[in-house]
Amino acid sequence: MIQAQLNETNYSTMISAMLEQIHDRIQLDEIKKYTIQLILWELVSNVIRHSTKKYATVHISWSDEAIVIEVIDGGDGFQWEEKLNAPPPDLASQGGRGLFLVQQLASQFSFDEKGKHAIVVVARNKGGEI
Repeated sequence: MIQAQLNETNYSTMISAMLEQIHDRIQLDEIKKYTIQLILWELVSNVIRHSTKKYATVHISWSDEAIVIEVIDGGDGFQWEEKLNAPPPDLASQGGRGLFLVQQLASQFSFDEKGKHAIVVVARNKGGEI
């Protein structure tokens, strides 16, 4: 397992370091590595931009079947139901595509009821099944 606390001054560097740690322990093809990077970037940057506190705790674990990413908002959370159940975002809009993108890339994606704790499961096999 890899754990880190990311904030507005270190999150870019920390995401890169976490990806290197994962890659050192399990072999990821470039597509899977980019998928993990994009998910981390979207979830952590959402916390940094929108949370009442500007930090997130990240836990990454894995098995032969899947990689599990947990991002815990240091602040109050958010109304995730309306965001995840919204229609696909307008591609020309300035923002609003991050959670939609995570939904598309993940095998499973959920939040706790307060919207503070995101759990993303990414299948390690090519078919996307866990």
